[in-house]
Amino acid sequence: MANETKVTATTAKTVAPEKPAPEKLAPKSTVPVVEGEKKEKKLIPDIIRGRMPIAIVAMVRFGDQKLGATKDLATLFGTTVGKIDDIKKRHTFSYLPETFKPTTEQKAEGIEWLQKHVGFKKGAVDVLINELEKTKLCTPEEAAAYEKLRVANRGQKPTTKDGKTADAGGGNHKAPAKAKDNAKDVGAKPTAAGLME
Repeated sequence: MANETKVTATTAKTVAPEKPAPEKLAPKSTVPVVEGEKKEKKLIPDIIRGRMPIAIVAMVRFGDQKLGATKDLATLFGTTVGKIDDIKKRHTFSYLPETFKPTTEQKAEGIEWLQKHVGFKKGAVDVLINELEKTKLCTPEEAAAYEKLRVANRGQKPTTKDGKTADAGGGNHKAPAKAKDNAKDVGAKPTAAGLME
């Protein structure tokens, strides 16, 4: 057996096991595929569409009804439980100060919003309209300070630039912070003080 060659560790090749074709991995489904059918979008009934005016948001968070149950407030304000919960927990409109006072325009937007409520003709929102009408108006200085705060926090208005009612949603999305220009520090070793900044 002088002609036999020995296979050593250096000459041996590893052969990967053959992978089965995808169709052999699992059996095909026998459920018929129906194309073209789409679920109809169901809108939540009895809620007011559009962005909630800031005067109404202030009433939810700081008004006479603020201690009410979330579900009851949602019904009263003509919105969803999630929206009331977000406002109460400051997930939305977190920049709104407790000292907020509406302008004449903001008060009118709030009243117009409440007049869209399904129970408006039955007097379901009279308590809110009365509270809003009694709310003190802000001074021009307070209005300017609030507007500056709203813009800094990217708060949205309930109307578009054209004056039409804006769709609900959006939120206060902030653009990502721009990275500092560290071109002058390239090549320099970081210091402990520099890392703490």
